[in-house]
Formats: sequence, C-alpha cells, structure tokens
Amino acid sequence: MALIKSSQIPKDAVVLTEVEAASYIWDVVNNWESLSDTWALRYAPAILGSINGVCGVLINSHYRKKLKLGTYGYFASVIPISLMPGVLTALFHRHLVSTDMLLMKTNACPLCYEMRSGITQVVLGSVYPMLLGPTSALMFATRYSTYRVPELRDGAKVIFKFLKSKTVSFTGTLTSMVAIQMVASSILTYYEMKNNISLKSKLMEIEKKVISEHELA
Repeated sequence: MALIKSSQIPKDAVVLTEVEAASYIWDVVNNWESLSDTWALRYAPAILGSINGVCGVLINSHYRKKLKLGTYGYFASVIPISLMPGVLTALFHRHLVSTDMLLMKTNACPLCYEMRSGITQVVLGSVYPMLLGPTSALMFATRYSTYRVPELRDGAKVIFKFLKSKTVSFTGTLTSMVAIQMVASSILTYYEMKNNISLKSKLMEIEKKVISEHELA
C-alpha cells in the first residue's frame, strides 16, 4: 500500500492517523529488502546522534580538565552533557526531518530540510553542551574545592570572564565541531531525501503492478 497525503479520499482507501501513518512508513523503511534504498533513513538519526554525543564528551572533558575535577561528579555530568545530546539529536532529527520527509507533512523544500537538520544538530550538539558543560564544571569545582572559581556574589561579569579564559583554547576545536555537525547533517539529510524519492517511486511501481495483476485476474 502506497502512503498518500490527499484531501480527496478514494472509496477503498484506508484512512490513517498521523501516528499510524508514521508507524506504517517506518515499518516499510525498516523492513525494506534493499539497504541501498533506505540506509540513510535508517541510520542517519543514529549517526548524527553519535556525532553530537562525541562532541558532548569533548566539551565536558575540556572544562573538567581545566577545573581539575578528575573523577569527581563524572557520571553526574556525562549523562546530561554527553549522553542526552546524542539521544535528543537522534529523536529530534527522526521526528522533525526524517518522519516529516516521509509523510510530506510540511512540503518543505530540500534546502529547508537541510537547514532544519543543521540547526537541530548545532543547537543540541554545541549550544546545549556549551551551556551545561561550564555550569556543571563550576558547580562541581565549588563543591569539591578542586579549583578556585568565582562565587555567585562576584557577579555575572566576573564569572563570564573566568569562563571565557577557560574557553579560549577550545575555540578551534569548537569551530571544527560545528563545521563537522553542519556538513554531516547536510550530507546525511541529502541522502535521506534521495532514499525517500527512491522508496516512494518503488512503492508506487509495486502498487501499480498489483493493481494491474488484479485487473487482469
């Protein structure tokens, strides 16, 4: 059965809710025999999530080393700063890009999908960890007295200046991470679009063949 979004419903059509339609089309993608037709749709969210997970690890490690935290509070920081960006990236990309593309929910242009994917990637893989990473490191450094850090009563300006001094050496790495995130999201989203076109075309061919055989019978 081909999945079609239409305002005119044929008499023999099976009407699906958006959740049912998404479940159906992902079952088709995951069970499709030819991996070359669906590899990007299947694995792009996980690949992009892994990239952001690694970026979260690098950001977390940088600030922990700068404030000499060692193993103090490691697991408490690695989950929100490293694990969560990876998981959220995979979930958001699959929902906002892959599923939207398969269901043709917004009829967005190819560039729109690439921009949406890129923004999601950078926000969850760089902006989010860069907010939590320094904050977490400051909190643990204060709690375990591993490094002399500004106190809240010193004011936001002093704290910001302190964090800026600890971030300067990381600027090059951060720039490279953002570039990798943008390029990876753009390339994988492009191949997802190719997979989507190929899959829809072959589904229509299969349906036409079935209808033709049914009419001949």
